[in-house]
Amino acid sequence: MVRLNLSQESRVPTGIPGLDPLIRGGLQRGDFVLLIGGLGTGKTIFSCEFVYNAALTMDEPAVFATFEEDIRSLKRNMMNFGFDLSSLESKKKLKLLDLEALEGRGLSSNIQVLLEAMDEIKAKRLVVDSLTAFLSGTGEKFDYTFMMHLIYKTLKREGITSLMTASRQFSKSGNRETGVEEFVADGIFQLESYVTESMETRTRFVVRKLRGTEHDRTYHSLVFTPNGISILAFSG
Repeated sequence: MVRLNLSQESRVPTGIPGLDPLIRGGLQRGDFVLLIGGLGTGKTIFSCEFVYNAALTMDEPAVFATFEEDIRSLKRNMMNFGFDLSSLESKKKLKLLDLEALEGRGLSSNIQVLLEAMDEIKAKRLVVDSLTAFLSGTGEKFDYTFMMHLIYKTLKREGITSLMTASRQFSKSGNRETGVEEFVADGIFQLESYVTESMETRTRFVVRKLRGTEHDRTYHSLVFTPNGISILAFSG
């Protein structure tokens, strides 16, 4: 795999409408971002939009490893937002992997499969949905902290901008469980469901952390549209 010459000012748009103005125009090349949230907050849609728009309009091929649903279901569901994943696959702009392709392998072997898939299409982005399922699906014992640092350093060395999802439950006070991956990651994007006074369930978004970047620290509304998701000023 060709290693990239990373620069502190080398920023890449996320492909998520409304997000880049909150993070100085985009991510730094090679950032490792963790997208956390509860069930139904839009993590998979967010992740898919992150790679789809980049591959389609920015010439940034991507690997999308899905462990939350099979590839056939993912393709069907993402077509609801106009994300034609099959078209990008045929153009070698996107490589899809699922748990079935990696099941039964050791963790180091699974990491190698990801690297080979990225090398095959000269990928510049990687999504793992979800990181928890990816690690637990190996069926072997390992030092979690060590493996997180290994994954982080490997992707950083190769200059791959990555987004990995993790489920987190939030209490009414806003507290949540914390994993070692949050300390390793360059950035943490957080999605939360909440109920309005009119008893509507909505989703809000906040950038919890992003190393090397002055970023917005307030909540914003995440809205679902026919074209995916967008981040807007928080409406409460």
